[in-house]
This record gives sequence, structure tokens and C-alpha cells, in this order.
Amino acid sequence: MSIYAAFALANLIGAPTPPAAAPPRPDELVRQLGDKSFRVREAAARDLVRQGSAAVAALTVGTKDTDPEVSERSRQLLPQAAAVERNELLARLVKDPSAPPPKGLAGLDRFLKATGDSKEARELYVELMSVHHRTIELAEKDPRAAAAEYNMFCAEAYNRYQAGARVGRYTYDNLFTGRADVTYLLFISSDLKLREHDNGMNQSWILFNGTQLTKALSEKDGSAAMRKLFLDWLEKEPQSHIQQRGFQLAAQAGMKEALPVVLKLLNKKENDPWSKTQAMTALVKLGTKEHIPVLDPYLKDTNMVTTINFGNGNQFTVQMRDVAMGVQIQLAGQKMTDYGYDNQFGGGWTSAHYYGFRDDKARDDAHAKWKEWAGKNLKPADKKAGEAPKEPEKKPTEPAKPTEKK
Repeated sequence: MSIYAAFALANLIGAPTPPAAAPPRPDELVRQLGDKSFRVREAAARDLVRQGSAAVAALTVGTKDTDPEVSERSRQLLPQAAAVERNELLARLVKDPSAPPPKGLAGLDRFLKATGDSKEARELYVELMSVHHRTIELAEKDPRAAAAEYNMFCAEAYNRYQAGARVGRYTYDNLFTGRADVTYLLFISSDLKLREHDNGMNQSWILFNGTQLTKALSEKDGSAAMRKLFLDWLEKEPQSHIQQRGFQLAAQAGMKEALPVVLKLLNKKENDPWSKTQAMTALVKLGTKEHIPVLDPYLKDTNMVTTINFGNGNQFTVQMRDVAMGVQIQLAGQKMTDYGYDNQFGGGWTSAHYYGFRDDKARDDAHAKWKEWAGKNLKPADKKAGEAPKEPEKKPTEPAKPTEKK
């Protein structure tokens, strides 16, 4: 090696390393999306997607650029960059469950408020977002459009059942493709903003077809986070007949956690008589003898709940006090038929329809008999146990619902 070469090598080794070039700024890359050179445009697009979360804001601005090429390419690249950002945040969410949840994930605050902030709940949210992030994110920007997407999801799920039925496979267990679908249904159905739009938001009934929801709530296959999410939905569901099915399912799954929801709904002054009676009948499965006093304030409530004709010519009317008394009778371990309740259909005591009487005399006799029995047989401890709701405000008797036939 010549002396000059050795000197040059020594200088090169000893020279400080030049600083690495800073990556192009996202707003500069967005401008390059409109460059005349194809290579420049493609390189800018790759760099923007690679930058992920750092590029989202610049691409959002780029969608409104006056250059059609820039605005169109920004619209195309924005979902890709947003996906990188979402995945970064989801990874941070589960990396350290004890750390505060990262900001910027759609619906996360509402989700964790319902489920509680736990490792299990965070993992359930990640599972949900891996499949249904589009609707969850859309719900914060355009609730009406998100409600429409929810409607499409329910329709597609039911179409899967029909497709199976056409080839002889009569099962509802193919309605949902996995636990993420059940989570999605519960979470979206309880979104009060979406409930303001009647674009298929009243399709919660689809949850109860098949056994997938039951498995998701069971102690063996389910999780505490899923059960809490279910209870959050149960409290917010505006359709009382669907809510009642939820209470029945909770009872079947042994979810005593649903009991506070029942008591809370009974305490809501704004709830109509029908909704309150649906909550009352849930106590048959979820309550115990100690909850008899909870219903005492309703024993004088003559608000009409419904009328029903079972097809035998006899029309029954149901008042609020009839349901309250009937549930108390069952909680006390007594027989409904001993108090004049009709048992011709085997005692369908999960619905308020079956708590009626043919006439006022039969009703008054039943209430008098129960009052006498309770006075003699319920111990003072039974009468004081439980937390009774406040005395319901007296309201004018509400019109009966249309007569139903069973």
C-alpha cells in the first residue's frame, strides 16, 4: 500500500460518521404524490405508508388538496397509513396492561368503561378491532352510516343461516364467524348514538339465535370481560322483549351479576309499566326470597300492562300489581295456581302475559289471599331484606296494549 493510500485510509477511519439523513416530512411526501415523475410519486407513497401514524394527519389534509392527483392518492393511502397507526396503538394497548390505555383508538374508552380495564378486556378489544375496526371507527364520525353497516352485518349473518337451511343444515351456529362477531353485536347495539338512527339498529334479536352467545357468556368458554359487556348491553337495550330474553339467558348462564341490572331498571322512574314488568319477571330466575320486599311498592299499582286472549275465548288483563304479586309468590316458593293464575300453558312465568286475571273479582281475591299468607308466613327478616326501590309515582292508568293471541 502506498504512503498516500495509507494516509487516505487513516483519515477515512478517523473521520466522524456523517449524520443519517432525516426522513422526509409527511407533508413534503404528500406534495410529492403530485410529482411529474412516476418514481417520485411511488417512492413518496411507500414512505407515507411506512411512516404510519406520523403520516395520517398529512394525508388527511392531502385529501382536500386542489391537485386532483394529490387528493386522490391521499384518499387511497390514508386507510393504509391508518391501519399501521391502529396496529401500533393496539400493540401498545396489550404490551403492558398496567399502563394507561393509548389515545386514538376508536370506542376504547366506552369499551373499557363497560368491561373494566383488564388484560382480558384489552385482548377482547384487540380481537374486536382486528375484524370490525371499520364500523367502530365510523361510529365516531358518522353514526348513521355505522348503523347502516350494522344492519348489513345482521342481514349477511342471517343469510348465512338461510344458505345452510337450503341444503338441510338447520343450525344458527353459523350466524357468527367467531367471538369477535358476538363482541361486535353487543358493543354496537349498546351505542346510544347509533340507536338514534333506525337503520337496522333494532336487530338485537339475532344474538339469541343459536348457542354462540350462551357459550361466550359461560364460565367455561366465556370471560368476565364478555359478561360485563353483555350486562352493559342488557341495561341499555330499549326493546323490553329483547331485554327479557337477555335476562332469561343470564339466568340460564347463572349470571347473578345481572341482578343489579334488574334492580336498577326497576328503580328507573322513566321506564314504562311493560319494561318494569319484564324486569320483575327476571327476578323469578335471578332473585331469591330476600328480594320479595323489592316488589312491595308495586302491589298497589293498578297500571294496565297488557291484555291477552289465549284462544279459548277468555280475555285476561294484566296489571302491574298482578306481576309483582306473582313474582313474589314464586320467590316465596308458593304455587301460582293457588292464587288463581292460569296454568294452562305450563306456567310460562317468564313473560308478563301470563300474570293476568279474567275479572277484577278474581284479581282482588288473589291479592287478599296473598296479603294474608305473606302476613302470616314471611318472617320480619324476609320483609326487611333487600333494597326496595322508591315508591313509584302515581300515574294515570295507561291504555292496554293490543290484545295478543298465543
